[in-house]
Amino acid sequence: MESEAFPSYIPVRRKEITMRHKGRNLFMISFLAPAVLCFLFIFLYPTARTLLMSLFYVEFVTDDMKSWTFIGLDNFETLFGSALFLRSMTNILKIWLIGGAVILVISTLLAVIITSGVKFKNFWRSLIYLPHIISVVALVTMWTQYAFNNQYGLFKTVFQSLGLSSLAAFQWTAPENLFLSMMIAYAYGSIGFYVLILAAGIDGISKDYYEAAEIEGANQIAKFFRITMPLLKDIFKRCIVLYSAGAMGFFAYSTLFSFSTELATVTPLVYMYDSVFGRASGNVTTPLNVGAGAAVGVMIMIMVVLVNLLLDRLMPNDVDINPNKKSLARRSRNAGQV
Repeated sequence: MESEAFPSYIPVRRKEITMRHKGRNLFMISFLAPAVLCFLFIFLYPTARTLLMSLFYVEFVTDDMKSWTFIGLDNFETLFGSALFLRSMTNILKIWLIGGAVILVISTLLAVIITSGVKFKNFWRSLIYLPHIISVVALVTMWTQYAFNNQYGLFKTVFQSLGLSSLAAFQWTAPENLFLSMMIAYAYGSIGFYVLILAAGIDGISKDYYEAAEIEGANQIAKFFRITMPLLKDIFKRCIVLYSAGAMGFFAYSTLFSFSTELATVTPLVYMYDSVFGRASGNVTTPLNVGAGAAVGVMIMIMVVLVNLLLDRLMPNDVDINPNKKSLARRSRNAGQV
């Protein structure tokens, strides 16, 4: 009797499970559909249109597609034949490599100091984060008019009071020093953001690790390199991704520090703006060509993708390091169901 009743129970149970899975799938689709449609409309369509536009000569951004002239890869040849664009690529490489290294190192040191048990921790954290929420225009105005000023600037006054006449006479806003001044201002406004992320990551590390290391006789430097740094690997990776995206979109600081006369701070995004709207950088007038501006956008997109691929290769996730984790999780899940 039991052998006859058991088979009749199985199809009913399978049908219930199937209906439950269908209901769950419909539920997930109904919630995901708006987000997917927004992604397709807001991100995918402009990306596809930019890729297409980069292959055409387009005089004005509002021109109809019928008036576009197909020129193939000529826009990209124009970019790499332009001294201004090559200068912008050199600048963005320095912003990404040198600026990124300096900003992340300083942010890490400040995050470690803040989370080391210093008094008024929340106050110092808020104070360091404060420049990040100030408008870029106001921040640049403060640096150029009150810190870098060659007559009464903060740096000149401090160096003169310390007797450092050579540093007091340094021309911060001279064309050959504009890039350095821009990076100092950019670091000042960006460090607080990464300090906040890294400090949160350090606070999330269990104190048991540090207590065990202290019992074993490890000093602060050993605990930093043996515990803090390895456990912050994913946080560092996210910080690098965020900084890379911000560096590739470097525009406001570059424009404000150029004073519309210098080329020392030009970046690809500034070159793209000049190509699309016909603005002149310094004494160089970029020909009006929206297609060339779209080609710059494609180049920026390619650089962001390459940076992310490089990070995935150099800093793989723990799941990537141990490919058996997924199979182990799947086995344990199946075992629980059984």
